[in-house]
Amino acid sequence: MDASYYIKFIFSSLLVIGALLVVLKYSKKLQKTHLAKDIKIVDRLATGTQSNIFLINVKGSEYLIGATNQSIRLIDKL
Repeated sequence: MDASYYIKFIFSSLLVIGALLVVLKYSKKLQKTHLAKDIKIVDRLATGTQSNIFLINVKGSEYLIGATNQSIRLIDKL
């Protein structure tokens, strides 16, 4: 095997790695843009080891939600 084979192999490997890095970068960027833009957790209060109260903002409306490991309940719409 001569030097041109190794040069082609290294160039091809670098090209594939570069393409994978570009795809990885843009896929992370696309995942972030598809996250819930309209839903924000404003505050969280732990009321026990397995229960929390959340203040959630959904498109300008605020909701108070109670969550445990077994259930999620709407407490009030503020």
